[in-house]
Amino acid sequence: MSRFPYLETGQTAADRVLRTALRGAATVVFLILCCLPGLTLAGCEKNDGAASPEERAETANDVLRVDLNIYNPGTIPSGIGEPNQVSAELADAWHATRNGPRIRYQPLIQTGASEGEWLKTQLLGGVAPEIIHMNAEIAWPDVGKGWYVPLDPFLERPNPYVEGNKRWLDLFRNQALVNAKRAPDGQLYCIPLDIVETGIYYNKDLLAQAGITAFPETWREMEEVLGRFKAMNLIPMTSGGNLGSDWGQDIIFEMLYHDILPELDLAPSRPDAEGYLGHYLEPREAGFLFTKGFFSTRDPRWREMNRLLLEWRGYWARELKNSDPIRLFLTGRLATLWDGSWFIRRLATDPYVDFEWGVAYIPTITQETSPYASGTPATVIGGAAIQLHVTNSAVLNDNLEDCIDYLMYLTAPQNIERLASESLVYIPNIRGAEMDPRLEPFNEIFQRRYCSIKWLESFDGEYKKYWRRMLDYYLNGGVELDEFLVMLENNFAEWVEAHRGEPGWDFGPLETAWKQKEADLVRELEPAR
Repeated sequence: MSRFPYLETGQTAADRVLRTALRGAATVVFLILCCLPGLTLAGCEKNDGAASPEERAETANDVLRVDLNIYNPGTIPSGIGEPNQVSAELADAWHATRNGPRIRYQPLIQTGASEGEWLKTQLLGGVAPEIIHMNAEIAWPDVGKGWYVPLDPFLERPNPYVEGNKRWLDLFRNQALVNAKRAPDGQLYCIPLDIVETGIYYNKDLLAQAGITAFPETWREMEEVLGRFKAMNLIPMTSGGNLGSDWGQDIIFEMLYHDILPELDLAPSRPDAEGYLGHYLEPREAGFLFTKGFFSTRDPRWREMNRLLLEWRGYWARELKNSDPIRLFLTGRLATLWDGSWFIRRLATDPYVDFEWGVAYIPTITQETSPYASGTPATVIGGAAIQLHVTNSAVLNDNLEDCIDYLMYLTAPQNIERLASESLVYIPNIRGAEMDPRLEPFNEIFQRRYCSIKWLESFDGEYKKYWRRMLDYYLNGGVELDEFLVMLENNFAEWVEAHRGEPGWDFGPLETAWKQKEADLVRELEPAR
């Protein structure tokens, strides 16, 4: 019997694929047999183990299928330590308190694409889990299809699991972050349960060997430090996943465009999200500004951003795709690692870590490095971590109220605190929930200004994938800067054209705002003197 009965399956993805294929093959054989002479469907006896429609409906009402991602029972965050079990205990307690449906944790199938093809198929068929985790921005293009339940009416209710609470929404610590997750239609379709942030983990022992007493504060100082590590035959720096090449360009972008962002932001964020988003450029704004010459070969800051990214890449691990940065850092061959708060669990619990380490953040680009530098601190790139959506299955199965009640239960401070403390990867976004003190460096980093755009996440479909491929090609010496910029410009143009005429891409209001700033903004497309 499974150690974690609340998981629908303990099988691997390969097992599930094989099982599905076998079932499909069995269906084909059955249909062929039914077509043989003398054999009819009427002659096939009913399988006693099959559920009737009434039984299936009852099962749907009696079970809530939930994906809590990193908090699912049986999950081992960062691949170290004991498997999670708090979520299973909370499921038991909630079921006993409400005497309602059982919770069945059902992890979503990951197909390797951020567009979520598998999930969309489930949503189309009305058979997706009732509660799922996904980034709000991925859901936004589909909110008009009725796949997700708007949560605003429920957030105005009191949370019965928190004494004295009169409005569920008031429980969330970072209100600007919550409001930043509102879809373009103004409605909120997700619960931002917690916060994730990135930081630069550094080996204090290696810094000391290089004669460095403190982590560098400016970009120029960082390059000098990384150069020392290179001379010591160490890997100076790298990042987990594609952080350096993906989010790295976003952070450099903000420090180079910082001074003109108030002018570029032609569609300001909602007032109740301003404290988090600031002058964030939504995809429509980026597309419109491209048509005016920004983010193209005409834009000197755009060239500078990509030049600095390539220069920085010279200090990273030689092979980016298949190297194991975690192993390199833990074995003392990598001096600094840019990774997420989730890595803290590994460092804090691995008994073989035999060096002192610290957490810092990306240094400031100053005028010493670039004439376009603002000298302001690097912005943060993290934000909401687990973002829980209620799907159309809750409506179809008539258990929407149970779903809402369960989410209220999870967001009671004592419950989210237990989930977050066990996993040690994210910071609770609920007032009254304590944070593990080992996550405090990330909480301090998160107080900075948020980035002004996430470039690859702004694009979609083939245009995102093309940018990703060309970015890897450029950073690994496959193409020179000028040719790379032309590639990006062509891709940008096709992306904008593909969205032209869509309701969410109305350039009319942006054109009006542009005319008021045109003279000043056009001057920004001239090379620096």
